[in-house]
Amino acid sequence: MHDAPFPHAPGSCLLAVGTYTESLPHVQGRGLGIHLLAFDGATATLHERQALSGPVNPSYLCAAAGRLYSVSEQERDAALEIFAIEGGGAALRAIGRIDIPGSAPCHVSVNLAARQLYVSNYGSGELLCYALDGNGLPLGAPQVIARRGAGPRADRQERPHVHYASPSPDGTRVYLCDLGTDTIACHRVQTDGLAPTPLRELRTRPGAGPRHLALTQDGLLAAVVEELSNTVALYALDEPARELARASTLPRGWRGENTASAVRLHPNGEWLYAANRGHDSVAVYRLRRSAPWLDLAGFIAVGGRAPRDIALTPDGTFLLVASQDDHFIRALRLDPATGLARALGEPHPLASPACLCPLP
Repeated sequence: MHDAPFPHAPGSCLLAVGTYTESLPHVQGRGLGIHLLAFDGATATLHERQALSGPVNPSYLCAAAGRLYSVSEQERDAALEIFAIEGGGAALRAIGRIDIPGSAPCHVSVNLAARQLYVSNYGSGELLCYALDGNGLPLGAPQVIARRGAGPRADRQERPHVHYASPSPDGTRVYLCDLGTDTIACHRVQTDGLAPTPLRELRTRPGAGPRHLALTQDGLLAAVVEELSNTVALYALDEPARELARASTLPRGWRGENTASAVRLHPNGEWLYAANRGHDSVAVYRLRRSAPWLDLAGFIAVGGRAPRDIALTPDGTFLLVASQDDHFIRALRLDPATGLARALGEPHPLASPACLCPLP
């Protein structure tokens, strides 16, 4: 652990990074566990504060109210681990661990307004909803929301694969992405969990494979990155819920193997970013509030293989990119006029990074 003072230049932040520690069919895991890093916006450099070697495949993290939550992506013995964020972000301290039902959890999020936590099980296809106590720890067994159906891609859509679930800004609804059934479902939040039947469901194009989404601050629009079709789609969420626009994440005419990964909306609500594994880039769009809705601004070459996750610093100055297969994190300074970026500093070496989680 390093006790260097926290930098205060624009873009500076604390960052938790989850890694793959064991190999899975889609990754050769070489990671240590969870890393706590300080990002210095003045020099575009990352400095390690702490490394935790206990968690297995902590492939997704979520920070809320002084707690860091981690899911362990395993076919068996999946777990949720909880850490206290101490000393103003100087250290993480383990305060809880529970076994969770299902297999291959790949996403976790927290609804502070409702005191609920959501786990997305990719392997077994369920959404789990936990009640949280006053210390941010799960209370009892989760509500299990099972899904049914399949998609046209027999190799990836033979059954439901819930890849993402997160609350609306006001905490009254939860939106999930089911890659296996080409569905975006909305569940109403109740005092005792989630309404088991969706309030509404949006169907993506067949074989699209919705993976993650980014909500606008008013909760009226969702930008969805579709892993299998390498597209970003924009949906209106209120009635009549519908697709407003769709754009490729790849340059016109490019041919090659690619799967889209993460999607992020800039804090100013104008720029949208979607990562490509294969083309190894980040597609940049201007998000408009009327047709044509999505304008492609260009592509950012990230210089590393398989950018599994991207994250914006809280003030929107930098875009951070995790190159899973080249084992580093790169900082890109954003141009507010164009939404594009250029790399600054040297890549920070870190084995098998899977999730970048700026701490609030």
